[in-house]
Amino acid sequence: METQNRLGSRIAFGVCGGIAAYKAAESVRLLSQAGHDVHTITTQWGARFIGPLTLEALSGNPCISSDAIDGSMRHIALMREVDLLLVAPLTAETLAKFAHGHADHLLTQSYLAFRGPVVVFPAMNTAMLEHPATQRNLDQLRADGVRVILGESGALACGETGPGRMAEPELIAEVVESVLTQPLPGLKGARVLVTAGPTREALDPVRYLTNRSSGRMGLALARALRNAGAIVTLVHGPINERLPWGTENVAVTSAAQMADAVLSRADDQDVLVLCAAVADYAPVYAAQKLKKDQFDGQLKLNRTQDILASLGQRKRTDQILVGFAAESENVTANARRKLESKNLDLIFANDISRPDGGFEGTENALFALGPNGFCMDLGHHSKTELATQITSIINTKRTTGTL
Repeated sequence: METQNRLGSRIAFGVCGGIAAYKAAESVRLLSQAGHDVHTITTQWGARFIGPLTLEALSGNPCISSDAIDGSMRHIALMREVDLLLVAPLTAETLAKFAHGHADHLLTQSYLAFRGPVVVFPAMNTAMLEHPATQRNLDQLRADGVRVILGESGALACGETGPGRMAEPELIAEVVESVLTQPLPGLKGARVLVTAGPTREALDPVRYLTNRSSGRMGLALARALRNAGAIVTLVHGPINERLPWGTENVAVTSAAQMADAVLSRADDQDVLVLCAAVADYAPVYAAQKLKKDQFDGQLKLNRTQDILASLGQRKRTDQILVGFAAESENVTANARRKLESKNLDLIFANDISRPDGGFEGTENALFALGPNGFCMDLGHHSKTELATQITSIINTKRTTGTL
């Protein structure tokens, strides 16, 4: 099966002079930890907000500073060797210089000399960001092929609240992974819907029934499929994990809401991956809070819609429908019955009785099952690694029609 290229890449990391430069240290650490070879370039003011020695210690490489020109042309040589140029933070001043082709310091010269992918993470006051001149400069960078990633609105160093915050280091690392990962031929441009997390079924205005799903497996799948080049829609229940970047994220609460969100979008999808732990039953809702002295301890439950079975009945011949099975016994046998009864193309099964995986952990152990007796033990790995394996299997099914 074809796999995505996740080997460490060489990254040039530019740091401009703004208070958000403190986030560069953690970003460099995360990228280095992921196996990338990071080379930092600071502007004169960037070096005053965060010391080059800090960046050198975290990256393991010398930091090139714009106020230390030695005539060696190290930045030009570096630009011929790196796979990605990343700038975080990108200030309004350097943004303007990038947009208009100025080359007055090492970072702007490096930008003009580079011919590969460029990703920038602006950081500035809200009024500066929203000024027409800044917006024109951002539009120019986008027109030049630069990926511009804005952070969420929030508290700024100036004391104001609004857009202009730089993206968090975890998001920066995720964007880099997405940009550097090689798309897979069977998934590039494909429309894929993924479900993740639990559902909550309201019992009364203050109580609900749910399960222990964290949503981590579904989120990892959404990221892996996005990295493979797919256009991903993520329908998720109530989860506390950070949502993926670059996907359409649709929040729902109940099984009925998840059914509506999935079934209304299903016909437009090439692949449907249903990883969510959807409640099989929902209690009859009590409009008023149930009082202890008025409740007999008996709950009436109604069956919820079986989303996977509904999709299996209506799927097109050119669609791939993928399910998951959480089993506590006879794992592969029960999963195969589910595969066949619900007309699935693939199912991934795990043993929830194992202490080293399952709903709440960061790792899992899965079996992949398909038609004609196909069964593959994917082993015990992180959910991120398992998501990569699953994505590869789906790609094989899309490209060859078999497993």
